[in-house]
Amino acid sequence: MALWMSWEVAPIAVAGEDVDDIEGAVRALDQSVRRIQERVMAPMDGAALDESAQVIRAQMLSDGRAAVERGERWRTKVGQVEVTLVPLIQ
Repeated sequence: MALWMSWEVAPIAVAGEDVDDIEGAVRALDQSVRRIQERVMAPMDGAALDESAQVIRAQMLSDGRAAVERGERWRTKVGQVEVTLVPLIQ
């Protein structure tokens, strides 16, 4: 199921894109987190961001997947990371 995904790592970055499925959304989040860690963060801050992202990944693959499969918008926030998933009508 195609989705619109938006994410924010406050106060550093905000982005969004269309993805094919939940796994694509997780990959997009992972890529963004890695870029932020490499370019903007001290190692200790990067580790805290990674912990938040790990929790969100698990939530995306469980609660997020269930919500979008029902056709519902889903949002979660852990630490400084927030993700929103919106199913796209095909």
